[in-house]
Amino acid sequence: MSAAVLPETMAAVRMARFGGPEVLESVRVPLPSLGAHDVLIRVAYCGVCRHDLLTRAGAFPRIDLPVILGHQVSGHVVAVGEAVAGVAEGARVMSMIYTGCGGCAACDAGNQALCLDERPRFLGEDVDGGYAEYVRVRADTLVPVPDGVSLKAAAVVICTVGTAYHALVTRARLQRGETVVLTGASGGVGIHAMRLARQLGARVIAVTSSARRRADLEAAGANDVVVAPALDFAREVKRLTGGRGADAVIEIVGAATLSASIHAVRNGGRVVMLGNVEGLPAEIRPAHFILKEISLVGTKSCTTAELADALAMISAGELAVDVGEALPLSAAAELHRRMEANTASGRLVLEVAGEADGRR
Repeated sequence: MSAAVLPETMAAVRMARFGGPEVLESVRVPLPSLGAHDVLIRVAYCGVCRHDLLTRAGAFPRIDLPVILGHQVSGHVVAVGEAVAGVAEGARVMSMIYTGCGGCAACDAGNQALCLDERPRFLGEDVDGGYAEYVRVRADTLVPVPDGVSLKAAAVVICTVGTAYHALVTRARLQRGETVVLTGASGGVGIHAMRLARQLGARVIAVTSSARRRADLEAAGANDVVVAPALDFAREVKRLTGGRGADAVIEIVGAATLSASIHAVRNGGRVVMLGNVEGLPAEIRPAHFILKEISLVGTKSCTTAELADALAMISAGELAVDVGEALPLSAAAELHRRMEANTASGRLVLEVAGEADGRR
């Protein structure tokens, strides 16, 4: 489809109030107009993750409503702004989650999530996202999707592999031969982080609260699995590492496991805060950081260069991506219900245009 024959309106799933899945309404809205630095993407797939459920339920009440959710977008470029160069119509692309000012040092480095000059805008919260036939994004947030990666897989890469890549490679500085602990290891981010850590040559200790997850984690590549229903895994990690402790911990669960993660890491080790699933505060003791010289660092989102590296690994067959069922755009509310009921398997996506060339 060329810019000359774009429709005036599009199908979208929008929320005008916070609440349960029923607040997601199928509507027709005007096609987004493009600014000079924008591109218009014909959405192929939009990934859905638990952040979407939190947004819908009102966990981030400062969001302006109504809004179209969806921050994991893949598709084809169908129109470009007048100042955009080097982006061809028909290109297979995916978008970063955050948009910055486009001109500061962080944005120039492809790290829009840490924009220095304005608050980064979250796709699907601060601006309309991918639960729609088309989405408008800034051209500098685009990343090409290699031919060896399906658009369906690309729709979940940024929140799984991209997030894991930034946490393990950039923030944890994980080295070959080191031992890394993953809390919440059986989730989508945890499984992909495990595969990436093994690809990097690390030993992985996976932590789960459920014994029934042990076999799945071992099959996914964990060297060791610690089942800790009470989340008190530090002693077992110390035993598995000969009393030394892990070199790094990727903290996916958050407040509930942070204390154990701090105790599980070695002197001079690193704890990377990737998630906080319940959104609760955590208590830490400064003495642990002083006496053990532990580093506690946060991680937010990957850069465009890191995402390109991750896509290259997937395209080369070095890293597998788990994608579950694809549901039509009109089934967004049903997809949310299934995720809340924990009846969904794998990362789910909304299928909008699918893999077909968006120019047609």
